[in-house]
Amino acid sequence: MPHKIGIVGAGGIGGIHAAILAKDSRVKLQSFFDVEATRAQTMASRFGGRAAGSLEELLTECDAVFVCTPNTTHVQVAKDVLEAGKHVFCEKPFALDLESATWLRDRAVRSGVVYQVGHNRRFAPVYKVLKQAIDSDELRPLSVHAKMNRGELVNPPWVWNASLTGGFLYETPVHMFDLMTFFFGKVDWVEVAARSHGHGELDDFSILLNFQSGLQATMKTYAHASWHFPFERFEVYGMHSTYETFEMERISVTNGLETRTTTFDYALASMHEKWGYIEEDRLFVDALEGKSPAPVTADDGYNVVELIETCYQSAREGTRVNARAVARKA
Repeated sequence: MPHKIGIVGAGGIGGIHAAILAKDSRVKLQSFFDVEATRAQTMASRFGGRAAGSLEELLTECDAVFVCTPNTTHVQVAKDVLEAGKHVFCEKPFALDLESATWLRDRAVRSGVVYQVGHNRRFAPVYKVLKQAIDSDELRPLSVHAKMNRGELVNPPWVWNASLTGGFLYETPVHMFDLMTFFFGKVDWVEVAARSHGHGELDDFSILLNFQSGLQATMKTYAHASWHFPFERFEVYGMHSTYETFEMERISVTNGLETRTTTFDYALASMHEKWGYIEEDRLFVDALEGKSPAPVTADDGYNVVELIETCYQSAREGTRVNARAVARKA
């Protein structure tokens, strides 16, 4: 029997997951729900299944639910799904403060269901190349610089609104914080300088991170940069080696002195593949079938929230802040 999947939130990201899941013979897209009923009906007409009249109705029909709603609703919707005993795939961010992140992490762990957080960048081919190099000791990171800029805070029109996003770091840069912990482990302390250039929220961050391993990294993230390529980039330096990403299009590798640079190019892959969406959805269904655990857990989601909250505290106070001290206060 196929796994009956429901999608809550019939916007852009919900459509991406629906398009991928519709091609997986192991699942059936059963129900769609959105606060704008016409959007749910449009998605149901496109992919099959039906438009549910409420979240409660959808939960009675599905084995697992994709939560694709605005950031500020993730915790409540995920809570409702967990209380119904259904498996959860919840888009990033996991939560928007440490108190709710702690509660949700503990509830997800106790539930016994599959809980996966939608940090798709982990499955992008460029980042898989980098992760494999680190895990195999081909690359031993000694210094790191990362950036993730937005071109603007205009499109979509709600993206500037912290009451919907949770703040700039929870919207676009959240991906880089997840990759930082994925590649390099837990952070010891951060030191942040930040400013606001519009909309009354901090939108320009210069961040110094010190990891528990002793590795140091810098990160720049700014909200009004134009869509200058590459707006997303990692530069990871080892001993006489550099790994440099160019968004999810390609990664260039130089190992040793006086050697050539090798470039792995994924520009011709589909957006769903090169941004990691296809693999993350496949792995969620694998987890439903008991083939493997969820690849991005509630613990992983919590770690990102902890790091972002540490950065915000450092930005507000203008001081170096220890991540573990922030966690103890939650």
